[in-house]
Amino acid sequence: MSTSAQQETGQQPRFDPSMSVDEAFRLHAGARRVFARFHLGGCSNCAISESHTIGAVSEDYGIPLPMLLESLNALFDQGALSVGDKVRIPDEIRSKVPQLANVPEIGTITGLESGAYTAEFGDVRLQGLAEDFVPVEADATPSA
Repeated sequence: MSTSAQQETGQQPRFDPSMSVDEAFRLHAGARRVFARFHLGGCSNCAISESHTIGAVSEDYGIPLPMLLESLNALFDQGALSVGDKVRIPDEIRSKVPQLANVPEIGTITGLESGAYTAEFGDVRLQGLAEDFVPVEADATPSA
C-alpha cells in the first residue's frame, strides 16, 4: 500500500522491502540515521544507491532484512512531540556546538514534516528528530 493510501486510511506508514532508499528517506527523516548505523551511505566504501530497494540493500550488504526493517519502523515508535511543545537542546549537543552557547535554553516546536521537527529558540531555528530535543514541562521557566 502506498504511503498516501496509508495516510488516507489512517494507517501508520511503514517501511517495506520493495521501497526504494529514496522513498525511505522521504518517508521519515530518521531513515538516514538508521542506514548510517549499519554503516551505509556515509562514505564511498559504504555508499548506497537511492534507487536500490531496502530489500536489495539488505541482500547486497548482508544485513538481515528483519533487523533493517525493525530498525526503520522503530522510527515511528519513538516518543513524539507536538507543535507547541516546549523543548530544550540536550546538554551533550549544546556542549559540542559552540554556536549554541547563546541560544535560549527553552524553545518551541513549530513544525513537523516526515519525522523531522522544527524548533525555534528565540531567533534560532533548528531541525532534528524527537531524540534531538528534550521535552520540557509546560510550567518550566527559562533559567537565567
